[in-house]
Amino acid sequence: MSEASAPNSRAALVERRAAGEIPWSGPILMLLARSGLAIAAQGLVAVILALQGSGSASPWREAGSWLPVYGTLIDAGCLYALWRLARREGIGLIDLSGFDHKRLGRDVLLGLALIPPSLLLILAGNYGSSLVAFGNLGAPDVLAPLPLPAALYAVLVFPLVWGITEQATYNGYVLPRFEVLSGRTGIAVAAVAFFWSFQHALMPLTLDPDFMLYRALAPIPFSTFQALLYLRIRRIVPFATAHWLMDGGDAFYRTLWPLLN
Repeated sequence: MSEASAPNSRAALVERRAAGEIPWSGPILMLLARSGLAIAAQGLVAVILALQGSGSASPWREAGSWLPVYGTLIDAGCLYALWRLARREGIGLIDLSGFDHKRLGRDVLLGLALIPPSLLLILAGNYGSSLVAFGNLGAPDVLAPLPLPAALYAVLVFPLVWGITEQATYNGYVLPRFEVLSGRTGIAVAAVAFFWSFQHALMPLTLDPDFMLYRALAPIPFSTFQALLYLRIRRIVPFATAHWLMDGGDAFYRTLWPLLN
């Protein structure tokens, strides 16, 4: 199958858009879905902690530390919604990935090559947003060390599922459909980069304006880079590979490493 005839190619999306199979409602829903699900999942954990009598003065804030665990609930909700939306277009969930087994090895290697520039953009975003929000280069960390089983889950399971789902949501589904629906690549990239970045202000939701501003601004360089590059590649394996490994390293440092020292 050629790239032009792939179910998630621009040409295929234009045809389905003309047939009325891609209304605005689906992409708009998925643009907001992860933010909404993040608040709901954190709320669920906060209720569980309160009912268990965890002893915390703020179950909501304590719940935020469990993001690497309850994050999979966010992913599950997104994957279900993507499956339903893909079926409505007459395609499968796997079609959103642009997966090509003949390119798998090269795509994984490309994912590894994406890590250095991605880390530079992430660091630039973190430092720049920290200066804007706090006036210095040091931003607080709301995540705390987790019990060993949860920390292992955060390192071994969460990053893989998170990387695949986030890439499928914003790059695989929303971005190419916004491009076709709006007719403007710039509008599609701007919308995805903004909302992809903004979701971090709610993960976890702290109600601290400065910290939320920092979290919302920091990912913008990285999310913009990913969106622009995806439109040239249109396969999520390279991006999911890089995402998985970077998030896995971050989860190890934040949750498991403190338990080993």
